[in-house]
Amino acid sequence: MIDDFWIAATALLLGAIVWVLVLPRYWQRKYPTETNEDWLRLRQRELAGESEQLQQEAALRLIEDGIIDDVPRSAGPLISSRAAQWAGVVLLTVSVLSLYQHLGSWEDVNIARALSDVERAQPADIIALISRIETRAEARPANADYALLLGEYYLSGNDPTAAFNYFDRLVVMGASAPEILGKAAQAEFLANDRQLSATARARAEQALAVNTAEPAALATLGMAAFEESDFRAAIQYWQRLQALEPPGSPGYTMLAQIIERARVELGEAPTVLADESLAGAAPAISSKSPGVDVVVRVPEGALVPPNGSVVFVLARAAGTEQGMPIAVSRTQPERWPLSVRLDDGQSMAGQLISEITAVSIEVQVSIDGQPGRDNALYWGRVDAVTVGGVEPVVIALTGQ
Repeated sequence: MIDDFWIAATALLLGAIVWVLVLPRYWQRKYPTETNEDWLRLRQRELAGESEQLQQEAALRLIEDGIIDDVPRSAGPLISSRAAQWAGVVLLTVSVLSLYQHLGSWEDVNIARALSDVERAQPADIIALISRIETRAEARPANADYALLLGEYYLSGNDPTAAFNYFDRLVVMGASAPEILGKAAQAEFLANDRQLSATARARAEQALAVNTAEPAALATLGMAAFEESDFRAAIQYWQRLQALEPPGSPGYTMLAQIIERARVELGEAPTVLADESLAGAAPAISSKSPGVDVVVRVPEGALVPPNGSVVFVLARAAGTEQGMPIAVSRTQPERWPLSVRLDDGQSMAGQLISEITAVSIEVQVSIDGQPGRDNALYWGRVDAVTVGGVEPVVIALTGQ
């Protein structure tokens, strides 16, 4: 289907070519040009009834200017060179295309239309749309809307490295909104293998200075404090984050569990949860919660991944290949086959795998420690896995 923009643009360009190439062939005089004799006769009619002296002066003027004109009696076409006309057509076409290349925004209009209808789009359509937005974002690096959209997409899709690229671009452009600063810090923290740099810390703290309840900043500083064994600080950040969740919600429950885990690390006895709806929740993250046991095997005859390789085991809603995982395990295996358990201890963003009936399990073996199929040396996936099943799920990896 031809875009209506290109139909209109082609019609306008063809119209301009007609004006340049065709019409000048017909723009010529159909009558002889005026001569000095014509001028004298007109002047004599105007001076009829006037003094004879004025008529003589007009005749004298004719003699001084010359009775015979150098101008031919019939005029030719205004443009006699067809080569000049075609050169004008080429120049016009190149100028229009060059101007559109620098100033045109029709692709932005099409992207906006696609985004407005994204709820009904298929996964393949969404991937194609993201690719178009990435191309447009590189062509217009100052477009903050594209950078924010791509940052949110990759952060929710568990690709923090790509997300950080766009959130960092926003901050460099001058964005100072606390949610952007918080997510920039979170993306960098996750992309750096849960190591909080000085820049990420400063951005998270700046976000909290503006909004003391900025979720991404609280989550990032809490996780960083836990990784640094500063469990007291982790508890304080997570308690502030928990206060933003409705009591009894999955996010509230998960935060309650990891807070209790931090208290256990401090040597404190688990506390009784105030909310009765959480009375049955484990005081700490327990491996006994419903989950999925996964056994990962290397392809037969294939080389075993070298030491230092990272294995990502991800659980998503059954049949889903994109979006944020429900639970993720990141492991550096010492021997194969590898056994991994996914339960509420690996849950992400307030989701609990124990509340899901069936999931899809995906395994990625990465050499550089970055998640994503593009970075995977080996990859495998199994659909419709029942959560809480007795038998482990065996995934035989395949090469990319």
